[in-house]
Amino acid sequence: MDRSPSDDPGRTTRWRFLRAGGVAALAATAGCIEEMGTEFPKNRTWPTAEYVPALPVEERSAVLEESIPELASADVVDPDGFASTLDEYDLVVESIERERDVLTIEYVEGNRYREGTLHDVALIAGGYAALVDAGYDAVALGATILDDAPASYGSVTVETPWAERYNDGELTAAEYGELVVTTIESQRYESRVDVSPDE
Repeated sequence: MDRSPSDDPGRTTRWRFLRAGGVAALAATAGCIEEMGTEFPKNRTWPTAEYVPALPVEERSAVLEESIPELASADVVDPDGFASTLDEYDLVVESIERERDVLTIEYVEGNRYREGTLHDVALIAGGYAALVDAGYDAVALGATILDDAPASYGSVTVETPWAERYNDGELTAAEYGELVVTTIESQRYESRVDVSPDE
């Protein structure tokens, strides 16, 4: 009776050779992976902002720290003075009035593309702090941001206790500004392109 090569116990077949080589390669790889894991230290710091290179734009905190004190030190004693002070900074005030316990203001951003919304909101927060410091009594300031149409596209709220805490030195300009910035709301519209299928 003929025997096949695979039945010979003394003969190494190709299959056995490949199987042994695979086991050896797996063992070698396991050692390499273990070494690779120890090459790099574990990340114990989060977030990693300090490792990100500086961008050529002004940081948000810097805008708040510069613009809020600028208007907070202004001589603002009443809502009309508040509006005229904002006009000096290219914020065109459309209306300013009191609705119950809230002072409301509508303004057109004049520097949106040059300075940005944050800059103007910081000026409003600073001006309102000056108004509160002069003794104006209101629960909050509600500002409506208008575009050039003019149509409303955003709003922001400044709570009076925030302004008082800033005036008392309990909040820095950046901290006060951050509270105000969290109230910004904006409405965006999807762009529409009116093109017929034949064009």
